[in-house]
Amino acid sequence: MTEGSRTEIPVPYATMAPRPAEEGPLDLDALVPGEGPIELDIGFGRGMSVFRRAQTAPDARMLALEIKAKWSFKVAERVKRLGLDDRILVWACDARETLARSGPDGLVSRAFVHFPDPWWKKRHTKRRVLGDDFLVTLARLMRPGGDLFVQTDVEDRHALYVEFVNASPDFEIVNAEIDHNPFGSVSNREIRAEEDGLPIHRLLARRR
Repeated sequence: MTEGSRTEIPVPYATMAPRPAEEGPLDLDALVPGEGPIELDIGFGRGMSVFRRAQTAPDARMLALEIKAKWSFKVAERVKRLGLDDRILVWACDARETLARSGPDGLVSRAFVHFPDPWWKKRHTKRRVLGDDFLVTLARLMRPGGDLFVQTDVEDRHALYVEFVNASPDFEIVNAEIDHNPFGSVSNREIRAEEDGLPIHRLLARRR
C-alpha cells in the first residue's frame, strides 16, 4: 500500500445490523424503549419515513422493520446519533416472521407498510408481505381503532391489497384511494415516485 493510500474495509452489514432473537416469543412492550402504544414502520428502506414520523409524532415509540441489513444498520446508527434510541427500535428481519411471534396483543396503535412486494414473478408470490396471514398477525397486535396505512406505486398491487383488506373481518377500509399521506411518515420511495410523476396509491384502513 503506497503512502497516503487507504484500503476501504466493507462493513459486514449482515452481522452488524440489529436483529431480534432468532427464536421464541418477542415481548415488544419490554423490547421497544419508552411507554405507550407502539407504531410499526414496515419496509422503511433508507429510513426517511422513520425520521419524518419521529418529528411528526414526538411522543410515539416505534418499531422499524426492514429486511435489508444494510439499511437497517445505517438507520439504527442514525437513530443513535440523533438520540432517538429512547423510543425507536430498528430491526433487520422479515416482518412477517418476526411479528408472528411478537406480543402482547393490542399494543400497536398504527402500522405503516411502505411500497411492499417488489417481486414480479409468480414464483415469488410466497415472498409477498401483505397477505391474509399477515393481516391476521397485524389484527392481533393492533388495538381497536388502530390505523393501517399502505402505500404502493403499482396499481394492480394496490387493487390486491384492497381486496385482502375488504375480505378481512378485522379491518374496515376508511379510504381505498387516499390522495395524501396524513401521518408525515414520508418514505424515500414515496419522494422518488412523486419526482418521477408516478401515481401513488394509498390505502387507509382501521382495526375494527
